[in-house]
Amino acid sequence: MPLSYVSGDPLLTRQQTLVFGYNARAKMEVGALETRLLDAYPAAFASYRKQCQHGRIQPGDFWIWRESQPQLMFWVVREAAQGPTRLRYVETAVMTVARDYRLYGLHSLAIAPLGRSDEWPLLKPVLDYWLAAGPLPVVVYEGYEERMMGEKMYE
Repeated sequence: MPLSYVSGDPLLTRQQTLVFGYNARAKMEVGALETRLLDAYPAAFASYRKQCQHGRIQPGDFWIWRESQPQLMFWVVREAAQGPTRLRYVETAVMTVARDYRLYGLHSLAIAPLGRSDEWPLLKPVLDYWLAAGPLPVVVYEGYEERMMGEKMYE
């Protein structure tokens, strides 16, 4: 079960780390998932913003907030909040995680929907290539469906 695809609410994941795509300028993105994440973890976003302002985070990097459960992993897949998700940035982040997950203390990942629906056909093969054969358990949310805390979970 290293890699599985589901639809649901990634905020209800039981995995150790929740991964989501964000931008290198730390500007607020207006999607429903991003808004819920910001509301739930304002300190994580403030700390991420500070790292970006100091030039410590670049496109293709990732940054981990370990002070929550699940811990949050920001994959820097866009240069700005309004720009497209860049395949090369996704590939750089996923390749690093696939190779070095033990160094970062990662035991399992839940990946929230990355990019827009028209970008997904290009992004999914990257995840398949780098994560399907590895031992790290990964649940990828292809679709986002907001759920309430008592509802059925997918993992």
